[in-house]
Amino acid sequence: MERLHLVPLGAFRDGADVSFAARRADGACVFLEAGNERVLCGIHRAAGQQTLPAACRMFPRVALRDSRGWTVTLSHFCPTAASLLFEDDEDVQIVDAPASLIDVGPLEGLDAADAIPPLLRDGVLMDLESFSEWESHAIRVLTARGCTPEASVSRLEELTDELAGWSPGEGELIDRVRTVFMSERPPCGGGLQACSADAAAAGSRAYQGRGLRTIVRYVRACLDVFRIELARDGDALEAIRRSDYLIVHESDSQQLAASIDGLARREARGARREAGGGRREAGFD
Repeated sequence: MERLHLVPLGAFRDGADVSFAARRADGACVFLEAGNERVLCGIHRAAGQQTLPAACRMFPRVALRDSRGWTVTLSHFCPTAASLLFEDDEDVQIVDAPASLIDVGPLEGLDAADAIPPLLRDGVLMDLESFSEWESHAIRVLTARGCTPEASVSRLEELTDELAGWSPGEGELIDRVRTVFMSERPPCGGGLQACSADAAAAGSRAYQGRGLRTIVRYVRACLDVFRIELARDGDALEAIRRSDYLIVHESDSQQLAASIDGLARREARGARREAGGGRREAGFD
């Protein structure tokens, strides 16, 4: 492969089995160039987007591959992506990705193509058609007009718990999804609620935890982190960016899903013990 001589020798530093670009004293990548009004990437300028390292080429895309194909959402650490959350001119929904979003070379992300479908509840698998239906309805609930983010997340928890009571023999699961969600209000825009909806559509949590309930608890965790960040300076857009950076880029997604599930199990055991008058119930631990 031809080396691009864009920076002085030493721009690349060798790690254990990888090479990565060095950073300047201010933390910026050495390949960033100051333009007239923008900061540009020297690699992108000289050789095009296809030659960028995978992390740079994919950002702000967050991709998941399952048996339905590729699903792509955006990291809202990107200022442009974050600002889109505050546009109310279009409904929030899952759509076919335009070429401008996915034409960046080979997509990289969590590969769940050979994984079993997400869990409806412990011991019960969903089919992917019903899971897709739930995703669409979850987004509609989280962006309901006139609801606070807290109320929207709580409502999604209630509806998902109701759906989780379905058992084989009670008709098709996809019909139950539609029945449970049929009374909800139509979608609308709204900054934080759109952000919550995007978190619900980030389906990797469905393959890294206990299915639907992990996703819903993940959405609530995103809301909690946002509230903490918002309290710092009152800037909603920057709070969303910081929250996204912490959750999407700094945390281990598998460990986060496991932590969310562990908390859920502890809460469930506590609720059962409280209902039993504080006695330790056999079989719950």
